[in-house]
Amino acid sequence: MTKNGTPRKTAKSEQTKRHIVTCYLELMGNRQWDRISVIEICRKAEITRGTFYQYFGDIYDLLEQLENSLLHDLERRYAACSSEGYNVWPIESFLTKYNYSPPPIFLEWFNFCREHRDAMIALLDRRYGDAYFVKKLKAMLSREISRMMDRDGTANDDLRKHFVQVFTELHILSAETWLESEEEEAYLQVDDIVNLLNTMRVGGRYLEWKRKCDPEFNRIMGNGN
Repeated sequence: MTKNGTPRKTAKSEQTKRHIVTCYLELMGNRQWDRISVIEICRKAEITRGTFYQYFGDIYDLLEQLENSLLHDLERRYAACSSEGYNVWPIESFLTKYNYSPPPIFLEWFNFCREHRDAMIALLDRRYGDAYFVKKLKAMLSREISRMMDRDGTANDDLRKHFVQVFTELHILSAETWLESEEEEAYLQVDDIVNLLNTMRVGGRYLEWKRKCDPEFNRIMGNGN
């Protein structure tokens, strides 16, 4: 034990803690997260209540520790991606200098979801998951998508707010579909999903270029021709 009464981090204690979390996530497969009792977790994990309380104060503390760990990991991944940077070119140079390759944050999102598959499936579940966690996750995604658009040189106008919102929802929806697929061959692979997301990113920038450089743009778009 440390001075504040928490268990020292040993390989065995970390394994026990992960086992408790795993059992909790499995129980979330058919039950609302806050309807699961400590006794049920202990029974499934084959541990005593005393062992549970060595690591968690209660169900809420367990969930908070889990979610904070996930959000911290995703934030760390995004920070590493942001350090790579992008060259910002004026919109007039779109056709010749724009970086069409998918930004690293797209792939990192799916790497994150893959590594934390069980937790993400449970927490994103629309019946039994944690809506508050999803809200915090969307806030982080929105912030990173907006930063991506800054690096792309995208105008920060009224339309951008809606673009970010739609793009954020697509991240969540694509992750849900991909994670829950039991037969991966029946669904798009990660590279395909990333390319679809990138098509939306590039398309938005293309329309911005077209609006500025083509005098016929507004007439064509308005008439639908």
